[in-house]
This record gives sequence, structure tokens and C-alpha cells, in this order.
Amino acid sequence: MADDQRGPVAAGFSLLWRRQGVLWWVFVVNLLCGALGAGPAAIRTAHALSHSLAGQKLTNGFDLGMFIELLRLPNVDLWRYSTSSYVFAFLFFLFMILVTGGILESYRQDRRLNTGDFFAASGAFFWRFVRLMLLSIIPFAIVGMIYQALSKAADHIGERAIADQVGIFLGWGAMLIFLLLALWVRLWFDIAEVRAVAQNERGMWRNLWKSWRITCHDSRHLFRIYFCISLVAWVTLVIGLVIWAHLPPTSLPLSFVLLELIVFAQLMTRLWQLASATTWYQRHAEVVLVETVIYTTPHPEEIDETSPPPAPELPPADPGPELPPAGT
Repeated sequence: MADDQRGPVAAGFSLLWRRQGVLWWVFVVNLLCGALGAGPAAIRTAHALSHSLAGQKLTNGFDLGMFIELLRLPNVDLWRYSTSSYVFAFLFFLFMILVTGGILESYRQDRRLNTGDFFAASGAFFWRFVRLMLLSIIPFAIVGMIYQALSKAADHIGERAIADQVGIFLGWGAMLIFLLLALWVRLWFDIAEVRAVAQNERGMWRNLWKSWRITCHDSRHLFRIYFCISLVAWVTLVIGLVIWAHLPPTSLPLSFVLLELIVFAQLMTRLWQLASATTWYQRHAEVVLVETVIYTTPHPEEIDETSPPPAPELPPADPGPELPPAGT
């Protein structure tokens, strides 16, 4: 295949493109969940803006002070409508856990699964991935505590430094360390998901330990793959938000399209990571597993090709029917 000559990043993107139907389905579900979650708050806001002085500044531009005043209006009460946003966000989160097994199985086989096979694989790995998600809380919490410690240290040093920018740069450094550590944890658990599908692993503690060994064995290569793809996600997010901030507030269709493109780019890079992890695992981790098989016969390289092959063992001769004794 042509993908064998490419790096995991390029091969992963090629796999993502061949199985792009999964990406579009995920995007459509995300769009529906977003519309249902934000719909009540949007309707209430539109009704309040048409009967408020704050609506003029928020329609012709974005004024943070007026937006805060709008949130305080008793007839608006947007916080009451935020519950639906949380509910549909959680439903999309569960949906992604559900379909991850089908997505990885489709990537592993590199073919389009029918609906029955896709959701059969999704259901088979759903509870295993739920256990992995719960286990991931531990390392992510540790990463969060490391960030809190570094942030407090940066504030402490910044308050006693002569230059005002010292605290700002140290805070940025703490945030960078936090993002890199979180990316490492995400990489580790993605390899665990890929391995669980490839090996049909049921024990998630054992799977995590073996995935940790696999990740650490080629950590520099794997982390470079994930960092490159994450860099694409971060750059597209920043560029999209900068463009959105400079759009006129009256261009609602253009703003909607731009924001959906940002969401699509984030979903694409996430599935790109899974596709690249699957490609890397099939090239490296599964090859290592095959090479560790213990041979019970001589290895082909140990056979002396100059010696003649052993003669085949002949079956014993048939003695024929037993003759009767003489004189009978």
C-alpha cells in the first residue's frame, strides 16, 4: 500500500480521509446537540434584546459590560437555560465514548463497516472505554495539581520580581507544561484504546500497564505525532477565533459557518490522532508482538543450507499375511 511509505501523521490523515464518513456523522451529531442545547437560551436572548436598551450595543457590536447587565435582567436569566447546554454536551460526550470502538475498528480494518457491524463494535467496547475514562481521571487530576503548583510558584516569583513581565511569562510556561502533560496522558489512553480493540482486551488495568510500556518504548516518536496534530488544532482554533472576533455582529450566517468550521477542525484533528495512533500501532506494536513468539523449530537463519536435507522417514514394510505352520 502507498501508506506504508508515509509517516504515521500523513498515513493517519489518509486513513481519516478514506473513512471520512465517520467524521461527518460525528459532526452532524455535534451540530444537533449544539442546536438543541443552545436553542432555549438563544430564543430567550433574542426576545430580551428586542425589549432592552442593551440590545442596541449588542446588536451593533459586542459590549462586555452590557452583556453582563443583560445576564442580570430578571426576564432573561440565561443561567436557568444553561442546564440544557450541559445536558446535551454530556450526551455528546457519551456518544463519543460509544462510537469510539466502532471508529477504531473501522480504522483497524481500513474499510467501511455497515451499521450493524459498526454499532456492534461500539457496544462491545463501550463499558471498557467507560472504565478507561474513569481511570483517566487519576492522571489528569495529577496533571491539574502540577499545574496549580506551577501557577502558584509563577505568581509568587512574579510578585517579587522587578520586571512585571516575569510573572506573565512564567504563567505561560506553566500553561505550556500543563498542555504537554495533558497531551501525554491523552496519548497514553489513546494507545490503550487502540490496543484494546486490536487485542480484544478486557482487563483495562492490564491494558493500561501494557499501553504505558508501549508508549514509553517509543515516546519521542509518538509524542511528536500527537504534538504535530495538536498544533494544527491549536493554530486553526486561534485563527478561527481571531477572524470571528473581527466579523461584524450583523453577519450571523457568516459567523455561524465560521464557528462550525472551527468545530469541524477540532473534531477532524481528534479523529486524525486516533487514525495515526492506529497506523502506528499496526506498524510497530503488533510487529513487536509477532517477533517475540518463541520458536519450537530452528530459526530459518540457523539452518545450514550447505548440508543435505535429511532423508524422509519411510513407513515400515508390510510383512504380508501370516502363513500357517508347516505340516498342517
